[in-house]
Amino acid sequence: MSIKINLGAWQSVFAVPSKIVDEGLKFSDGVKLKVLLYLLRNADKEPELQAVSEATGVNITDIPEAMEYWVSMGVLAKSGDCYEPTADNSNKELISSDNSDKENKTSENSAEKKEPPTPESIAREVGEVKKRFVVTKPQKPDYVFTAQRLAVDEELKILVQEAQAALGKTLSNSDISTLLMLKDTCGLPLDVILMLIQYCISIDKGNMRTIDKIGISWADEGIDSVEAAEDKIRRADQASKSFSIVSSAFGLKNAGSPTKKQLEYSGKWVGEWKFSNPMLREAYERCVDKHSTIRWNYIDGILKRWNAMGIRNLEELKSAESSKTPPKKEGASYDIDELDKINTLDFIK
Repeated sequence: MSIKINLGAWQSVFAVPSKIVDEGLKFSDGVKLKVLLYLLRNADKEPELQAVSEATGVNITDIPEAMEYWVSMGVLAKSGDCYEPTADNSNKELISSDNSDKENKTSENSAEKKEPPTPESIAREVGEVKKRFVVTKPQKPDYVFTAQRLAVDEELKILVQEAQAALGKTLSNSDISTLLMLKDTCGLPLDVILMLIQYCISIDKGNMRTIDKIGISWADEGIDSVEAAEDKIRRADQASKSFSIVSSAFGLKNAGSPTKKQLEYSGKWVGEWKFSNPMLREAYERCVDKHSTIRWNYIDGILKRWNAMGIRNLEELKSAESSKTPPKKEGASYDIDELDKINTLDFIK
């Protein structure tokens, strides 16, 4: 006589780590869960993105973001183009009970031989755990979660209404999810986000991509009040004006968006050292005459020397260079030729 158990739908099952529910479920959404469950079910088939999209109904462009979420939560680890379970204790439920018993016995026998942890080993282990949960960029909520929040969050409703009025358009669900991310994940107050939107409009970059980028940078800098936002905008305006003066003196047309380093140089030359257009132009021409190209760090060296010597106009410069003993201030020594040895990668943001 034979015994048969009909499991029905349970005939075919696959494992789902408890970590997904215990730690990843709260901040995940339908998109992320559908992608992960489908890939766990078909882990042996290596499905293409198009196949995943067709099977789950998830937009193909949202699939990589969903996988990165599970990496950031420590459920998966990425090695090249391959995803694999993280090597932590949360996956112990996948180990058979027999193996668990063996491991418990082994650990009991070796407990007395195990050396106590040192402060260095504890710090190293804590650091390794933290690394698994570092997210380089905040994850935007998907359209389902965004719609649910918009229906119940009065502050989000006000934010969307004000943003639509300022930008002069109806926001898409993706736009609203960006605002929700800045509000909840980044922690920017409502007034600060509205100031951010107005600032982006004032610099002719009133689009959600720029709002997203600058908003994240503000959050990283800890700009969490109207006063801090006002100070940030004031300093940004000053840096922009300084760069405009410098680019005009250099004869740069269509200079485009300045790099962070260019803004730093411009702010120092114009805002701190108070050099005029003729002096900026003179430094520029000397640089180009020597190198046949513009080198911002070389010009900075020239202006640094002139500032240390107290030279503020072309007449003083001519007098100083024609004199055998040019006027100097303490610390004015500066070998301009040494600038050729300095790294010239000035255009890296």
